[in-house]
Amino acid sequence: MPEQEKEKFLTEFGNRVRQYRTEKKMSLDELARKCGYTSDNARSSIQKIEAGKSDVPASKIRLLAKALELPVNAIMGWPDEREAGCTANSSPLLRAALVEQYGLSAPEALTLYARLDASDQGEIRGEMKHMLRAGKYFAQEELLNAAHAIPDAPIEDVNFDESIMDSRDF
Repeated sequence: MPEQEKEKFLTEFGNRVRQYRTEKKMSLDELARKCGYTSDNARSSIQKIEAGKSDVPASKIRLLAKALELPVNAIMGWPDEREAGCTANSSPLLRAALVEQYGLSAPEALTLYARLDASDQGEIRGEMKHMLRAGKYFAQEELLNAAHAIPDAPIEDVNFDESIMDSRDF
């Protein structure tokens, strides 16, 4: 990439970081901490990014996006896949895998979820976690408990990892 083009990209990237940070009412120190900067100059690291003076590695771009609760494409200034028509239905292989694994409504559910902003996606995940704790889903847990009670049962085949429900990515 020619030097002028690189400078322009870094400046625009920094402007987007500043814009999203201020929209979230987040301080430089808070963003630095959320991105894993821990040194005395953590604040200045974010200032350099926002000023377009730092060529940010891909790993930090992902951390910045996560800290700002944004998809990577937003912080990079790339077109939104939703606007470009990219959905679970636009990829036949993805659609087939979703239908095979999760049923016919999975592509639609994923497409709808992808259209939400990060905050609303978090609300949906919270609702799903709440629903999974409801009585009708306890059958899975009862099956697991029953399997543990059977001697020589292949327990590793029936483990239900409930911690995934507490994951931010769930």
